[in-house]
Amino acid sequence: MRKNKICGILNLTESRREMYPLTHVRPVAALPFCCRYRMIDLPLTNMTTAGIDTIGLFCKDSLRSIYDHIHSGSEWGLESVHGGLFFFSSGTADQHEARALGRYGDIYNYYQNLEFIEKSEAEYVVVMGSRTLCNIDIQAVLRNHIEQGAAITVVYKSVERLTEDDQEMSCMMIDEDGRVRALRSCSTQARNQKSFINMEIYLMKSSLFTKLIRNTVAENERCNLNDVLHKSMIKLQTNGFEYTGYLKNINSIQAFYNANMDMLQDANLTALLKGSQNIHTKVKNEAPTYYARTSDVNDSLIANGCLLKGEVKHSIVFRNVTIEKNAVVNSSIIMQGSYVGTGAELHYVILDKQVRIEPNTKLIGTKDKPIVIEKNSIISRIVEDKPVENSLISLKVSHVDDQTSLFS
Repeated sequence: MRKNKICGILNLTESRREMYPLTHVRPVAALPFCCRYRMIDLPLTNMTTAGIDTIGLFCKDSLRSIYDHIHSGSEWGLESVHGGLFFFSSGTADQHEARALGRYGDIYNYYQNLEFIEKSEAEYVVVMGSRTLCNIDIQAVLRNHIEQGAAITVVYKSVERLTEDDQEMSCMMIDEDGRVRALRSCSTQARNQKSFINMEIYLMKSSLFTKLIRNTVAENERCNLNDVLHKSMIKLQTNGFEYTGYLKNINSIQAFYNANMDMLQDANLTALLKGSQNIHTKVKNEAPTYYARTSDVNDSLIANGCLLKGEVKHSIVFRNVTIEKNAVVNSSIIMQGSYVGTGAELHYVILDKQVRIEPNTKLIGTKDKPIVIEKNSIISRIVEDKPVENSLISLKVSHVDDQTSLFS
């Protein structure tokens, strides 16, 4: 066994409810991000850059969309004789296992697959999710863990002021020695108070990780992996490792929109995707984007394979998007394969993949409440309603007996 070898666990059992309709057909980890990436690309790159060659992906739903994107993991250097990617989904459990899953929560999925960790012969385990966007040096976390002699090391971000996106996260109390003393919801803290946000990245000995899971199942506790880790942080010697780079927790449509818009600032783009370790993704060979003489594009990120004839400002445009003449796209996110017709006008809109906006259609949201259009929809009406407070406008099209109806 190589000294200090690490086994990676991607905990993809994150709730999808807050991200509907974008997560209607995919888990959070499969959400497209910044023109060409998926959310899962970041934790995968963080792990493989640290030399981790054995990674398990644990999900409570089907992993089809994840597998379609990752396949063998060759873009991340995981296509090798030793180690590789392993997919574990509770959605494929048989009837007996399904009853156990209902009894124990997602911890049973980990319990059933502990052999994966043991066969990896790794000395340490690092656990990450896909909701937290960051570019972190896991080897630095390991060095800190060994130097401090901690049982568990948890990564945190120190912020002077909590934002709305931080409210769903947990905050820690950390003493001067870096020891974690308490854990509570960030929503209970004052917005203008300095806070230590738990990034849900944990590193510990493999033997401790497997022991925690076995003990939980033996005690017949119904909980998820994060619950187990949160309890263990307080019981065991847990040290915090401070992360100082770009961080965004994607726990809502608004947070997803804000994170994409953040990438229009060079400092944020470099810090997250192009810093000391470049984020890898699935490679697609596309023709360069065509900019017609009628196009007017500025302050935007445009992927390959697009046909642009209209106006695009302060927006994120994914691959193979067509924007026709006299169309206006402003402060919006246009995902792969979408079409914006002649004279259409989009302000503060998120179009999922393969959406068609008919000519002269208007969709006008706001910065705080963008309009969200579901995948494969066809939109052909004016929507300029002001969203109800604390809600989003979400539109989709359903096709029944060749009749198209719009629901909002």
